[in-house]
Amino acid sequence: MSGLDRFVADLSALGLECERRNGLVLVTLDVERPDLPGPLRVGADPPNDFPNVPPHWVHAPRQLAIPSGNPQASELGPEWLKWSRQHPKWKGGANGARHWLAHVRSLILAATKI
Repeated sequence: MSGLDRFVADLSALGLECERRNGLVLVTLDVERPDLPGPLRVGADPPNDFPNVPPHWVHAPRQLAIPSGNPQASELGPEWLKWSRQHPKWKGGANGARHWLAHVRSLILAATKI
């Protein structure tokens, strides 16, 4: 199973909706922020060796600014930006999807709306 397939399977097993787009995965998250109504979609680039190596980029809607970084254009289109984010506590293995999810939720909760 490829890293992308494993990423999608693991997140789907957690009850999350995933959509594949040209090697990226869009994940629908429920985020508890009053300024972000409804579910939010974020993107990831799972590498072939996921879950041993985490996705590197976090693709977020253009209206969000993730702290401590410089965004780049996203392959998802002009309404998206991607942010380089390392996972300093990454352990990989069977809980890789859960670790990624916790990491991305913390980034989204810390993001500012622009």
